[in-house]
Amino acid sequence: MLKSTHTVQRLYIFAFCLLGVAACHHSDSKKQANGPVTNESQTRNTISSQNEDALVCAFFGLDNALPLRANALAMGAFGKDGMPLNFKDEMDPDTLDADDFLVIDGAGGQHVPIAATLRPADEAGENRTVLLIGEFGNNGSNPPVEIRIVGDLHTKAKNEHASAPSKARNLKNTSTRKIIPLREGPGMFFAQIIKGNLAEETEDNVQVVQVAWQGGITPTDPNIAEKDLFRFYTVYTSHDGELAPLTPKSISDINDGDNYHQLLVETQLPIVKVTMAAGVVKDPNGDPNPPTEVLLEH
Repeated sequence: MLKSTHTVQRLYIFAFCLLGVAACHHSDSKKQANGPVTNESQTRNTISSQNEDALVCAFFGLDNALPLRANALAMGAFGKDGMPLNFKDEMDPDTLDADDFLVIDGAGGQHVPIAATLRPADEAGENRTVLLIGEFGNNGSNPPVEIRIVGDLHTKAKNEHASAPSKARNLKNTSTRKIIPLREGPGMFFAQIIKGNLAEETEDNVQVVQVAWQGGITPTDPNIAEKDLFRFYTVYTSHDGELAPLTPKSISDINDGDNYHQLLVETQLPIVKVTMAAGVVKDPNGDPNPPTEVLLEH
């Protein structure tokens, strides 16, 4: 059965970042639990092998640093942590609730988010990043070390206009220990070819590559606008077993506060990966991206 959600008004927390425009699905039925995990079998059963790749990673974006206006997302959000979770498949928003998640810190403490939202990355063909808000540990002394899905959180089936083979499944009992530390910058975690109503712009002889980052990004250089970032992406085509680099001709899906870009690439050859050099973009914490690359999902 689909769970009810609570949605609050959209606002910017940070310009062009995942901790920005948002509304949230939240639950106050559970409270943060302090202390060590004492009965793990009640929290997590054996993880199904088909779900092991579903939760790609988490990104510890902000530690005790959400601004006062974040209280519009969830009362008490001010001064809390913000942590995007990145998934391989599109999420079903009707099944998303804050108490679907359990965050474990380095001391074994359990934390239930006060809010969980897909916004601002909730347009058609997105919905792969869930922003968690709450108290999840502290950078350095006791950071978050594991994310567990303890509720019935579902993914959606493949979209006919997207190349990624998304499938409908229940992610309950899925977990990850891959959490990008606070002081590390974001990388790309997902890319696919999109068409039809998923592409904001289309042209003849052009393929549209959708890329997703682990967290919100803005250009590191204040003199570079987001519309100019296409010059710093490199896509690689494949022909007769040889890879060839190519710079996109333009970029779309910008200036909307989420972690997605659409790259317009003038080629009909198969596109196999996307790269970006280090230091081009930064996260809301000011950390620049490392060298990053991602293979396209087909």
